[in-house]
Amino acid sequence: MASDSTTPPKTTRGRPRRTQAEADDLRARITQAARNLFARNGYEGVSMRKLADEAGCAPAALYSVFPNKRAVLHVVWEGVFADLAALMQDTARAHENPVARLEALGIAMTRFWLQRPDDFRAIFLIEDQPAATDNSYFATTSPAVANLALIEDAAEDAIAAGRMEAGTAQLIASALVAAVNGLALNLITIPEYDWADESAVVDRTIRALIAGFTQS
Repeated sequence: MASDSTTPPKTTRGRPRRTQAEADDLRARITQAARNLFARNGYEGVSMRKLADEAGCAPAALYSVFPNKRAVLHVVWEGVFADLAALMQDTARAHENPVARLEALGIAMTRFWLQRPDDFRAIFLIEDQPAATDNSYFATTSPAVANLALIEDAAEDAIAAGRMEAGTAQLIASALVAAVNGLALNLITIPEYDWADESAVVDRTIRALIAGFTQS
Protein backbone atom coordinates (compact mmCIF):
# COMPACT_ATOMS: atom_id res chain seq x y z
CA MET A 1 0.00 0.00 0.00
CA ALA A 2 1.45 3.36 -1.02
CA SER A 3 2.23 5.69 1.83
CA ASP A 4 0.64 9.13 1.99
CA SER A 5 3.48 11.57 1.23
CA THR A 6 1.37 14.67 1.68
CA THR A 7 2.98 16.99 4.26
CA PRO A 8 0.44 18.57 6.59
CA PRO A 9 0.44 22.39 6.44
CA LYS A 10 2.40 24.23 9.09
CA THR A 11 0.38 26.14 11.61
CA THR A 12 1.33 29.68 12.52
CA ARG A 13 1.28 30.54 16.18
CA GLY A 14 0.66 33.97 17.61
CA ARG A 15 -1.73 36.82 16.87
CA PRO A 16 -2.90 37.07 13.26
CA ARG A 17 -1.72 40.13 11.33
CA ARG A 18 -3.96 43.18 11.84
CA THR A 19 -6.24 44.22 9.04
CA GLN A 20 -5.80 47.74 7.69
CA ALA A 21 -9.01 48.78 9.46
CA GLU A 22 -7.69 47.44 12.77
CA ALA A 23 -4.35 49.19 12.27
CA ASP A 24 -6.10 52.50 11.48
CA ASP A 25 -8.32 52.11 14.55
CA LEU A 26 -5.33 51.44 16.80
CA ARG A 27 -3.48 54.47 15.44
CA ALA A 28 -6.54 56.68 15.99
CA ARG A 29 -7.02 55.40 19.55
CA ILE A 30 -3.39 56.03 20.41
CA THR A 31 -3.48 59.53 18.90
CA GLN A 32 -6.63 60.48 20.82
CA ALA A 33 -5.22 59.01 24.03
CA ALA A 34 -2.05 61.06 23.53
CA ARG A 35 -4.04 64.27 23.04
CA ASN A 36 -5.86 63.61 26.32
CA LEU A 37 -2.74 62.73 28.28
CA PHE A 38 -0.52 65.52 26.93
CA ALA A 39 -3.20 68.09 27.74
CA ARG A 40 -3.74 66.66 31.22
CA ASN A 41 -0.22 65.71 32.31
CA GLY A 42 2.13 67.56 29.98
CA TYR A 43 4.68 65.90 27.74
CA GLU A 44 7.11 64.90 30.50
CA GLY A 45 4.30 63.41 32.57
CA VAL A 46 3.38 60.88 29.90
CA SER A 47 5.23 57.60 29.40
CA MET A 48 4.74 55.12 26.58
CA ARG A 49 3.32 52.65 29.13
CA LYS A 50 0.79 55.23 30.36
CA LEU A 51 -0.10 55.96 26.76
CA ALA A 52 -0.65 52.26 26.03
CA ASP A 53 -2.90 51.98 29.10
CA GLU A 54 -4.92 55.02 28.06
CA ALA A 55 -5.30 53.67 24.51
CA GLY A 56 -6.26 50.22 25.78
CA CYS A 57 -3.46 48.37 24.02
CA ALA A 58 -0.32 46.47 24.94
CA PRO A 59 3.00 48.39 24.95
CA ALA A 60 4.22 46.13 22.14
CA ALA A 61 1.24 47.18 20.00
CA LEU A 62 2.00 50.84 20.73
CA TYR A 63 5.63 50.46 19.65
CA SER A 64 4.52 48.70 16.48
CA VAL A 65 2.82 51.96 15.45
CA PHE A 66 5.04 54.65 17.01
CA PRO A 67 8.77 54.21 17.73
CA ASN A 68 8.83 56.81 20.51
CA LYS A 69 6.83 59.49 22.31
CA ARG A 70 8.05 62.33 20.10
CA ALA A 71 6.65 60.54 17.05
CA VAL A 72 3.26 60.35 18.77
CA LEU A 73 3.42 64.06 19.60
CA HIS A 74 4.13 64.96 16.00
CA VAL A 75 1.13 63.00 14.74
CA VAL A 76 -1.05 64.85 17.25
CA TRP A 77 0.33 68.16 15.97
CA GLU A 78 -0.12 67.18 12.33
CA GLY A 79 -3.79 66.39 12.82
CA VAL A 80 -4.54 69.62 14.64
CA PHE A 81 -2.66 71.79 12.16
CA ALA A 82 -4.39 70.04 9.25
CA ASP A 83 -7.74 71.04 10.74
CA LEU A 84 -6.51 74.60 11.24
CA ALA A 85 -5.19 74.73 7.67
CA ALA A 86 -8.60 73.75 6.28
CA LEU A 87 -10.26 76.51 8.32
CA MET A 88 -7.74 79.11 7.21
CA GLN A 89 -8.04 78.17 3.55
CA ASP A 90 -11.82 78.54 3.72
CA THR A 91 -11.44 81.86 5.52
CA ALA A 92 -8.93 83.20 3.00
CA ARG A 93 -11.15 82.26 0.05
CA ALA A 94 -14.11 84.05 1.60
CA HIS A 95 -12.37 87.47 1.69
CA GLU A 96 -11.12 89.12 -1.47
CA ASN A 97 -10.15 92.35 0.32
CA PRO A 98 -6.64 91.60 1.69
CA VAL A 99 -7.00 93.74 4.83
CA ALA A 100 -10.33 92.10 5.69
CA ARG A 101 -8.71 88.74 4.93
CA LEU A 102 -5.93 89.40 7.43
CA GLU A 103 -8.43 90.36 10.11
CA ALA A 104 -10.57 87.30 9.38
CA LEU A 105 -7.58 84.95 9.45
CA GLY A 106 -6.41 86.27 12.80
CA ILE A 107 -9.87 86.05 14.34
CA ALA A 108 -10.51 82.57 12.90
CA MET A 109 -7.18 81.26 14.20
CA THR A 110 -7.80 82.61 17.70
CA ARG A 111 -11.31 81.19 17.90
CA PHE A 112 -10.02 77.83 16.63
CA TRP A 113 -7.69 77.55 19.64
CA LEU A 114 -10.31 78.82 22.08
CA GLN A 115 -12.67 76.10 20.90
CA ARG A 116 -9.92 73.49 21.26
CA PRO A 117 -8.05 74.41 24.45
CA ASP A 118 -6.63 70.91 25.01
CA ASP A 119 -5.08 70.96 21.54
CA PHE A 120 -3.59 74.38 22.23
CA ARG A 121 -1.99 73.08 25.43
CA ALA A 122 -0.68 69.95 23.69
CA ILE A 123 0.98 72.05 20.99
CA PHE A 124 2.11 75.31 22.53
CA LEU A 125 2.83 74.27 26.11
CA ILE A 126 5.11 71.40 25.06
CA GLU A 127 8.64 72.16 23.87
CA ASP A 128 9.76 70.29 20.77
CA GLN A 129 13.14 68.73 21.56
CA PRO A 130 14.79 66.97 18.60
CA ALA A 131 16.65 63.77 19.41
CA ALA A 132 20.32 63.40 18.56
CA THR A 133 19.38 61.40 15.48
CA ASP A 134 16.84 64.00 14.34
CA ASN A 135 18.08 67.57 14.47
CA SER A 136 15.09 69.16 12.75
CA TYR A 137 12.26 70.92 14.54
CA PHE A 138 8.69 69.98 13.70
CA ALA A 139 7.78 73.66 13.25
CA THR A 140 10.03 73.87 10.19
CA THR A 141 8.29 71.03 8.34
CA SER A 142 4.74 70.91 9.72
CA PRO A 143 1.49 72.04 8.08
CA ALA A 144 1.78 75.14 10.28
CA VAL A 145 4.25 76.55 7.77
CA ALA A 146 1.56 76.60 5.07
CA ASN A 147 -0.77 78.43 7.46
CA LEU A 148 1.81 81.18 7.91
CA ALA A 149 2.20 81.44 4.14
CA LEU A 150 -1.52 82.25 3.83
CA ILE A 151 -1.05 85.18 6.19
CA GLU A 152 2.02 86.47 4.38
CA ASP A 153 0.20 86.15 1.04
CA ALA A 154 -2.64 88.31 2.36
CA ALA A 155 -0.12 90.86 3.63
CA GLU A 156 1.64 90.91 0.25
CA ASP A 157 -1.73 91.49 -1.46
CA ALA A 158 -2.41 94.38 0.90
CA ILE A 159 1.00 95.87 0.14
CA ALA A 160 0.40 95.48 -3.61
CA ALA A 161 -2.92 97.29 -3.20
CA GLY A 162 -1.16 100.18 -1.46
CA ARG A 163 -2.84 99.46 1.87
CA MET A 164 0.32 98.53 3.78
CA GLU A 165 3.98 99.53 3.74
CA ALA A 166 6.26 97.70 1.32
CA GLY A 167 8.52 95.05 2.83
CA THR A 168 6.41 94.47 5.93
CA ALA A 169 4.69 91.16 5.00
CA GLN A 170 6.85 89.02 7.29
CA LEU A 171 6.53 91.55 10.12
CA ILE A 172 2.75 91.63 9.75
CA ALA A 173 2.52 87.82 9.74
CA SER A 174 4.81 87.52 12.75
CA ALA A 175 2.86 90.12 14.74
CA LEU A 176 -0.47 88.54 13.86
CA VAL A 177 0.63 85.03 14.87
CA ALA A 178 2.11 86.38 18.12
CA ALA A 179 -1.16 88.18 18.88
CA VAL A 180 -3.23 85.08 18.13
CA ASN A 181 -1.09 82.86 20.35
CA GLY A 182 -0.97 85.46 23.10
CA LEU A 183 -4.74 85.87 23.11
CA ALA A 184 -5.30 82.13 23.17
CA LEU A 185 -2.69 81.58 25.88
CA ASN A 186 -4.20 84.16 28.21
CA LEU A 187 -7.84 83.31 27.65
CA ILE A 188 -7.21 79.56 27.98
CA THR A 189 -4.68 79.39 30.81
CA ILE A 190 -5.91 82.25 33.04
CA PRO A 191 -9.64 81.51 33.33
CA GLU A 192 -9.77 82.96 36.85
CA TYR A 193 -9.24 86.49 35.52
CA ASP A 194 -12.44 88.41 34.93
CA TRP A 195 -12.01 88.86 31.17
CA ALA A 196 -14.39 91.11 29.25
CA ASP A 197 -16.54 89.51 26.55
CA GLU A 198 -14.27 86.97 24.87
CA SER A 199 -15.44 87.65 21.32
CA ALA A 200 -15.00 91.40 21.77
CA VAL A 201 -11.49 90.95 23.19
CA VAL A 202 -10.47 88.80 20.23
CA ASP A 203 -12.11 90.91 17.52
CA ARG A 204 -10.89 94.28 18.77
CA THR A 205 -7.34 93.11 19.47
CA ILE A 206 -6.89 91.60 16.00
CA ARG A 207 -8.51 94.55 14.23
CA ALA A 208 -6.44 97.05 16.20
CA LEU A 209 -3.28 95.19 15.25
CA ILE A 210 -4.13 95.16 11.55
CA ALA A 211 -5.19 98.81 11.68
CA GLY A 212 -1.74 99.65 13.03
CA PHE A 213 -0.19 98.39 9.79
CA THR A 214 -2.80 99.85 7.45
CA GLN A 215 -2.13 102.94 5.36
CA SER A 216 -5.11 105.15 4.65
